[in-house]
Amino acid sequence: MLPKPRVVYCPDNPDERNDMVLPLKSDQGHPVTTDDLETIALRPTVVGGARQDDDFEVIWRAFPVGRIMKQAASKHWWWACTVYGLPPTPNDRGPALSFKDCQVRFRLAWARIRPTLTVEIIQAATQHSEGLLEQQPAKAAAPSAPEPLQILDNHRVAPRHRVLKAGSIEFNGGAIDCTVRNVSDTGAQLEVASDLGIPDAFWLVIAGSQTPRHCRVAWRNDKRIGVAFD
Repeated sequence: MLPKPRVVYCPDNPDERNDMVLPLKSDQGHPVTTDDLETIALRPTVVGGARQDDDFEVIWRAFPVGRIMKQAASKHWWWACTVYGLPPTPNDRGPALSFKDCQVRFRLAWARIRPTLTVEIIQAATQHSEGLLEQQPAKAAAPSAPEPLQILDNHRVAPRHRVLKAGSIEFNGGAIDCTVRNVSDTGAQLEVASDLGIPDAFWLVIAGSQTPRHCRVAWRNDKRIGVAFD
């Protein structure tokens, strides 16, 4: 099982070579090392030497794996989970209600994409990132002081409430009974007799609700399923 990603805020990023964690040159010029190779970092996006407000690159092992940004002239945000060399996949990007909501949705997508990354894909993405870095013009001014690392909040974007209601998982014209153990505005935890045959996306109908909710499976554990609402 892969370690749970740790999300931090930093201007720089680590690189792994020969089983050692080494600093990598960054757009800020400040090396940052970490002992956790699964660390996910947010780096402020810089365009033409100017840092963009509410706009972040998502960095993993020294190369970008996504972006989180606030939409122009809107209170809403947008996120994407992408890796160089991998084709786009369903639910790997989209709008979000807030910065925190972006992080939750990114982690759900990353949990699906991370296991598919082979050594070859990681090497290709790292080389691509280093090639782009070498193409950047040298800065005349000295780099500014590094910003302190800050571990971002990993709590759910919305509180969940215990409900213990009957529910129905519906897909392809069929249905499977379930118990909804808790629910929030962004997701729910379901209990089923078995998760065999339950797809990664389906419609959830909760007793007492007239509106089905389309769900994506975030995790499975024996007879429990965690889902995020689209």
